[in-house]
Amino acid sequence: MYSLLSSHSKNKSLQQKFYYQLGQMAKNLLGAVEPEEQAFLPREYNLDAHVFHRQFASTHYGIMIPDLPEPFRYLSYASVIGDVGAKITHLPKSISGLSPENTATLVHGTALSTDEEAFRIYNIQDEIVFHQKPFKVEFGRESFLAEIERSYHLVSERDDLQVDLWLTPTPAITWFAHSMLYQHFSVLMQYDGHLTQHGKRVEVQGLCTLEHWKAVSSSMLPSPIKPTTGLVPLDSFSYQVINIDDESQLVLAYIGFAGEPTYTAVSYRHIDGTSIQYDGEVAFQVIALKPDPKITLDGFEMEVPQSFRWIAHHQGEKVLDILAVADTEYCYGLAAGYVSSYQWSGLLNGTERKGRGYVEYIDRRQNVNLDT
Repeated sequence: MYSLLSSHSKNKSLQQKFYYQLGQMAKNLLGAVEPEEQAFLPREYNLDAHVFHRQFASTHYGIMIPDLPEPFRYLSYASVIGDVGAKITHLPKSISGLSPENTATLVHGTALSTDEEAFRIYNIQDEIVFHQKPFKVEFGRESFLAEIERSYHLVSERDDLQVDLWLTPTPAITWFAHSMLYQHFSVLMQYDGHLTQHGKRVEVQGLCTLEHWKAVSSSMLPSPIKPTTGLVPLDSFSYQVINIDDESQLVLAYIGFAGEPTYTAVSYRHIDGTSIQYDGEVAFQVIALKPDPKITLDGFEMEVPQSFRWIAHHQGEKVLDILAVADTEYCYGLAAGYVSSYQWSGLLNGTERKGRGYVEYIDRRQNVNLDT
């Protein structure tokens, strides 16, 4: 059985201490952004795919809505285009039938979606079309995301799910990483439009997030520092979105390296352009697991959380202390893991609040004992 995922390192053994320090080195090398750096990073951005940049080998596009009306609950549109060579993103060739550099995946669904409906594998060369100016990316004949006059248009025409959303950017941008090896940001968006699934149509509007990365791949590394297994041991991950109200949002992120916590961050954004990464102690802890683990396409047994907690401090004060309870089936296809939805309650800036949240969760740790 695995230990419960936590941002607090036990650091008991020499091996754990070694992996923790190695993870911190990897975090710094990839340019993970600290709170004090946010104000000095670019406010302008582009969504260019890696194919237009020689130094990168992978691209991610994501649109996440955490609080759709019942019975939809959330919308996920999250792709990994080109394998970065990490445990949390890797899809074996035995499953895809494609080389890593030619493999793209997309999870696109709501609480009504099954794994089979939401998850797709694409041949990048034959099925993905990239446009640089104006930006557009097409996933086969099923969906596209396009920039049109300073807005973004998401259109999907799947058998089970049809989506037509317009996304309007706000000035609020959050950077997770900014370096020559990895650039990853999130923009607070206002959206409106409609979606139809299983015969149910709903008009929707509110706040969402638009995510993008460009990254190197482990396959590009020189032989002396290339992982012997071929995969970088980034082995646990969670990304979450909470809409506080019609004007403000939280984004929450956790990454683990070789079984040890590496990066934990919580950021607040507002449609007026305010974007703050909380600068004090931030903690993420899984409290309880679902009774039955999920089995991924490649046969990995992954335990997923039933409940978890977030705590965050900013400028010496506790600003967040919430408990989340997953109430929606986990849906496969977010890289090498799952997406879902939850109810949360607790304190936000000293006031009792509650709402819905969106969660991406991957736990690819192995041989982790509860007593270690």
